[in-house]
Amino acid sequence: MAKGNFGERLKRERELREVTMEEITSATRIGPRFLEALENEDWEKLPGGVFNRGFVRAIARYLGLNEEALLGEYDVAYGTQVRPPQEHFEPEDGLPPRWKLQLVITGALVLLVVIVLGAVIAWKHFAGHRNAKPAAVSFVTLQEPANTPRI
Repeated sequence: MAKGNFGERLKRERELREVTMEEITSATRIGPRFLEALENEDWEKLPGGVFNRGFVRAIARYLGLNEEALLGEYDVAYGTQVRPPQEHFEPEDGLPPRWKLQLVITGALVLLVVIVLGAVIAWKHFAGHRNAKPAAVSFVTLQEPANTPRI
């Protein structure tokens, strides 16, 4: 489909049914600037993605056109003008990226060091505290009574 065929057909169908842009705007809630962009095939003025397809579907429904046929024409016209978005690379083996694994390992090591240092500090604190306490035992000298026999 050559440039202009989709937009021209959309405009022609609207005019054949004597429907104004304002009527479509109020019925479908699609802004007039988007309607004009579709009729002029000015893809840069459209939001893109599923929004554009939703606009085309709503207009086709309002005008009584075959939605799927008009969507197919839109896809052909839009696809020749705009290249498809780049796909995001996903590793096939399902493994997480290397930096995530390194982050988890680093976090585990830091946590282990904090636990060990906390244990050492606590041990030194309580061990030193135990040795520093003065003995509470006092020695009392007992004297034997003088009349007690020794065995």
